[in-house]
Amino acid sequence: MRYRSFILVFILCLSGMSAAAERAPLRLATLEYPPYITETERGAQGLVVNVVKAAFARIGQPIVIEFFPVARGQHRLLSGQADALFSIKKTAEREQTMLFTQKALMSQDYVFFVRKESPPRFNGRLESMADVTIGVVVATSYGSRFDAAVQAGTLKKLETATSHEANFRKLLAGRVDAVICSRLVGLHYLDRLAGLKKVEIGGPVVETTLSYLAFSRHKDFSALAGKFDEALEAMESDGSLRQMLNAYSVPSR
Repeated sequence: MRYRSFILVFILCLSGMSAAAERAPLRLATLEYPPYITETERGAQGLVVNVVKAAFARIGQPIVIEFFPVARGQHRLLSGQADALFSIKKTAEREQTMLFTQKALMSQDYVFFVRKESPPRFNGRLESMADVTIGVVVATSYGSRFDAAVQAGTLKKLETATSHEANFRKLLAGRVDAVICSRLVGLHYLDRLAGLKKVEIGGPVVETTLSYLAFSRHKDFSALAGKFDEALEAMESDGSLRQMLNAYSVPSR
């Protein structure tokens, strides 16, 4: 009887350890990307943060969100130091090393920001920006169209920075001729830097892209990725996702 009791206690302990492991917080890496993702004294805030938190809450998965520069956040995901990363664009190359959700977290328009006094003009063809010094963030994709133009050598004069804010400081100081960025993110930084009256959007939208949450491939997160997609779909169906989008405001152009 004592042997059987010991076995029962051992099994119950294992079950408890397994349940605790399932409840262990998921380590999420992210970047400063206002107004979508912002690091504050109260922790991560912003539209996409709200969506991510709500989706994981629906499936009962606790999370911890940590901020890193773009390249370092991706390195932590690839090395297994982070369980997931948001938000990031899906590319064929990245899908080899990252497990992407099927549902996108957000859609955004990429545009060129230029100084008003001497603006280079984007006419819809990236060849028109071939001789323009463009500010970009290291390890960042700006959509398949822009990325392909860089790979082909059409866009040669790229000036890299570690953050979007650094890029806009360069633009305001005249150190670059243009900055490519998500429209809402660019307007947010220009508002923060008191640059809305000095800078304008030069030309049409370069590309509209989707961004996702990506899981590490160091563990099998396929089931959790599926549950996350189901949670996002449920949020679309019950209207809660639309309420989040409608409640959010950004600086006007």
